[in-house]
Amino acid sequence: MAFFENNLNESQRLDWQILQNGWTSLYWQQNILNNDLDWFKKENYNIIEFDCTKWTDTNQIHKDLKNLLNFPDYYGENFDALNDCLSDLEINETGLIVVFRHFQIIDTDRAHVLLDIFARNSRLHNLFGKRLLTLIQVDNPKYEIKAVGSCEVSWNGAEWLNSKRGL
Repeated sequence: MAFFENNLNESQRLDWQILQNGWTSLYWQQNILNNDLDWFKKENYNIIEFDCTKWTDTNQIHKDLKNLLNFPDYYGENFDALNDCLSDLEINETGLIVVFRHFQIIDTDRAHVLLDIFARNSRLHNLFGKRLLTLIQVDNPKYEIKAVGSCEVSWNGAEWLNSKRGL
């Protein structure tokens, strides 16, 4: 079953705009992210937000993931277990938005592995008609990360131009 219909109104939807380029969108300004989250709330998406300011080690990352994503007790608190548990994640009819705020705190290797796992599972859930999108907020307008899930991580539409990020 298709998520969207082939018409102009559908292509103006925020979820369509993100999904056309992958499953992940990058944000710098909190107010733009908050406006987009308001849109997702109005569309009945479930939203789970992570504050990454305490994510200085992998143990804390997995502890927070386990708690907020309601992973089972047997969650192995490693990236392989994350991949397994995300594949079993319950997603409501509209979809799930996972938000990582202050994501630049995470070292780039771990950040890439984490986003790649989310992208892989977004693709998997897509096969069953479920939407899983990842929104990444960073405090650095120059932040870059290599492609995840074989898709480039792009700035959101409102901050896509460097001039919109004060650069």
